[in-house]
Amino acid sequence: MIFTFSLLPCNKALKYVYGLFPVGSLTLNFSNGTLIVEGPATVTVVDGQCEVLGCPVRDSLNVERFRALPIFAGGSCTLSVSGGSVRYVDGTTIPSDWEGLNLEGIALVVGDVDSGKTTLTTYLLNRHVARGLSTCVVDADVGQSSIGPPGVVGLSCVGLPTPTLEGLHMIGGFFVGCNSPSQCVGRFISGVSAMVREAFSRTPGLVLIDMPGWVVDGGIELIRNVVDAVGADYVVSIGINLRLRSSVKVINVSRPKYVRPRNPDERGFLRNQALRRYLSGELVNVSIELNRIIGNSVIECIVNNCGHYVIDNVAEVTRHGGVVKVPSRLFSNVFIGLVRRGFLAGFGVIREFNLREGVVSAIATTDYFDEAVMGRLRVDPEKLEEAEPFPLL
Repeated sequence: MIFTFSLLPCNKALKYVYGLFPVGSLTLNFSNGTLIVEGPATVTVVDGQCEVLGCPVRDSLNVERFRALPIFAGGSCTLSVSGGSVRYVDGTTIPSDWEGLNLEGIALVVGDVDSGKTTLTTYLLNRHVARGLSTCVVDADVGQSSIGPPGVVGLSCVGLPTPTLEGLHMIGGFFVGCNSPSQCVGRFISGVSAMVREAFSRTPGLVLIDMPGWVVDGGIELIRNVVDAVGADYVVSIGINLRLRSSVKVINVSRPKYVRPRNPDERGFLRNQALRRYLSGELVNVSIELNRIIGNSVIECIVNNCGHYVIDNVAEVTRHGGVVKVPSRLFSNVFIGLVRRGFLAGFGVIREFNLREGVVSAIATTDYFDEAVMGRLRVDPEKLEEAEPFPLL
């Protein structure tokens, strides 16, 4: 059934819309306000002028489960919404202190988990592209990736606005291999630095770095290290007090009111969705020589029979003197990045190690690569879902 609502602020009958309102199939007209659509939903512009975070929307948009899009109408906008749920807000959901930001060079976007970092990054991208500034985004939020799968620092450079970062094409990536930079600080900083260098090979006016939500314990120190490593000009901070070297301008901005917090299960669902975007399709069976696989020091030690680590039929990691026994179940289904001439060329999953013959069997998105890089991430190759990660030892 199709229902038509006039979502105008003066309509007293729409008080319930200020909370979440489940949708079957609706046609909605509103003006001078924002309709927040939570997925899974399909939104089609029927008439009028609508935008998402500064990106004009004229066609259809898909909103993923556990994601939300704020669709703003300065004038009149008519939308057809199928599925999901909606919430109406008077005016814009963009904090006023976001609107005057004009940046050039390199800018980090930092904040706590669910603080609106990706929303701010998308808004800044669209705002600066609209000014004619070629802009690149380095997606460094390796646990909740928008550009690239989990465990990858992804890069996209654009000249047109976009409603979501998920819709951008990954033109470059650095395989880190962990969902949190706290587990691989060195590789994380190397990855962000490499993607910033690759971005500047395309001579952009602005590079935005969407940082992870790690801001406790060593998280602030990580921000300082990344600032120094990439030579950042700005840090745009949502609610985090930072003291940095004087040559870096810290811009403190407000947290948006309508960011939806996610629980661990929802975060896991989104990571699996990102995995499937990059591992779905036709995968090829490949055999990789062990000397072409790097990145996980424990596995490398076991492969080279160094004596510190051994595979055993134990339930959990156990230590006996100077030897660590690693459960055999963890020695499979390892997520890998495939590198060709120094560039990330694809992804794969190691199914099995054959130490006797010196090879591994894997499924991969391509067989055209020089080496495979491992981390801690493991993936169920049948379900294409994250599995128990390799432990920190």
